Amino acid sequence: MRILIVDDEKTIRETLKEILEDEGHEVFTEGIGSRVLPKVRELSPDIIILDLFLPGTSGMEVLEKLNSEGLTERISVIIVSGHGTVETAVKAMKLNAFDFLEKPIKYDRLTSTIEEAVKKKQGKQVKNCDYSNLPLRQAKEAFEKDYILSLLKKFNGDLKKCAAFMEIDISNLYRKLNKYGIKTDGLD
Repeated sequence: MRILIVDDEKTIRETLKEILEDEGHEVFTEGIGSRVLPKVRELSPDIIILDLFLPGTSGMEVLEKLNSEGLTERISVIIVSGHGTVETAVKAMKLNAFDFLEKPIKYDRLTSTIEEAVKKKQGKQVKNCDYSNLPLRQAKEAFEKDYILSLLKKFNGDLKKCAAFMEIDISNLYRKLNKYGIKTDGLD
C-alpha cells in the first residue's frame, strides 16, 4: 500500500514512516497542509494519515477538499490529533474519514486501523448483511444493531462519541444497547 503521512512534527513523520516501511508499505511524508492535494494527485496514495493541526491549510480543510473532490471514496483517510474533540471526530467521520486516532498514537491501534483500511481497499471487508429476506421491522432492527456494533468498534467502545456521531443523546443509545442485548460493561 502507498501511504502518505501528513504531520507538522518531523519526528512523528519519520517514526511512522520507519514503522510502516518495516510493515512493507511504500511511505511518503508531508508537513504542510497546502502541499497535500498536489502530493495526493502526484502519488495516488491508498491511505493518508492526516494530522489536524498543520501550518497553512489545516488537516480538516484538507479532508474537506479530499471529500468534495470524491477522493475519500478511494483513499482511506486516517485522522490523527492530540487535541481532538468529540465534535471534531464526528465532523471528520461525516467527511468520510476512515478513522480518528488520538495522539500519542498507539502502535497496535495504528497497525490494526491500517490493516482494516487495506482490507477495505482490497475488497475483503465483510459484505453487508442481506436484509431482503426479513420483514421490514426485523430488517430495520437487524440493520440498527449492526450499525451500532460497527460504531462501537469504530469509536473503540466510546459511547459518548457513538451517540454524538448518531446524533442521539446517550440515554437513547443506552436504550438501544439494552434492546439489542449489547453489553455495555467496560465500554464507557
